[in-house]
Formats: sequence, C-alpha cells, structure tokens
Amino acid sequence: MNRLRGRAIAATALIAGVLMVSGCAPDGSTPDATPKQAEEKTTTDTVDSAIATIDPDLIDHVDLVMNTSVGCPGADGTPQATVCAWQNMRYVWLVSGAEPVAAADALIKTYEKQGWNPTPNQAEEPDSGRTVLLTKKGDTDKAAGLSVSARPNTSIPAVLYLSSTSACFDVAGVRDRPR
Repeated sequence: MNRLRGRAIAATALIAGVLMVSGCAPDGSTPDATPKQAEEKTTTDTVDSAIATIDPDLIDHVDLVMNTSVGCPGADGTPQATVCAWQNMRYVWLVSGAEPVAAADALIKTYEKQGWNPTPNQAEEPDSGRTVLLTKKGDTDKAAGLSVSARPNTSIPAVLYLSSTSACFDVAGVRDRPR
C-alpha cells in the first residue's frame, strides 16, 4: 500500500508541476464569482454526491488527491495557458473485505437510474475492473462528468477512484484582476 500511495503522490506532484508550467495552477487570488470558483464548487459537489451515494458501512476513509485547475489541450494537444478545467479527484478506501468492483457497479447503476449516461473508458476484459465516465443526459459538453474506477486487486486494500472534471473555461484576465 505504501508503494502505491508513493506512486499516487509522485503522479500528483508531476501533474501539479505541469499545471504550474501551463499557467493553470491556482494563483491564490479570490476574485468574486470567477469561472474557476464556480467549476471548483461543481466538481467538488459532484464527487461529494458520489461519495454520499456509497454505503457508508463500506467506506474506511477518503483521501483528497487533487482539487485544482488543469490545462485544456489546444489544437496541438498541449495545455493552453488561458483555457482550463477544474478537476477534483479522491480515493475512497473501502473496509477490509469489501469488493471495489461491486461498489463501483452499484454507484454506476445508481447514477444511471438518475439519468446519467455511462461511457466505459476501457475495453471490457474479464477481471479488468471498471473505468466508466458518467455524464448527465443532454449536458455532456457543459456539465462536469464523474469518472468511477475500481480494480479487483486483492493484494492492495480496496479502493474506488472518483474524479470530476469540468468543461473547459477561459481564464484570461482572471489572474490579472486586482485582489
């Protein structure tokens, strides 16, 4: 488990470094009602709602992995300095003996019943786990989606990976506003 947490921390640090270079890292300013703040609230609420949907008896603890702006790729595939999205990512560690794929499937079914569209992000293979992007019907271009991922690996504690990323928004001038 320590090795996996170390890798997760290293990956998060790498992403944070890329964000700072791309110009989309949080700047510490707090202008009123910026797109950045609105999208942070939306993605945080999306992940919070997903966690609240999981049977609380299954949850050991939750780790916040990332809650930051991320660069949106331009035409050449590199992050743009003035167009970002907000991402909130958490690990939901399950109690010993809990089956992560079953917990992910239950969460996905709950969202489907609420009118969300599931899009598998991986090829269906036996024992491969789940990675599904859920989007609200009719809002796929503008609303924050919810990514649910779980692996059936019994050599590590059971965990669900939940992430919500907003639609891209223009941040030109947001950092330049006076505080």
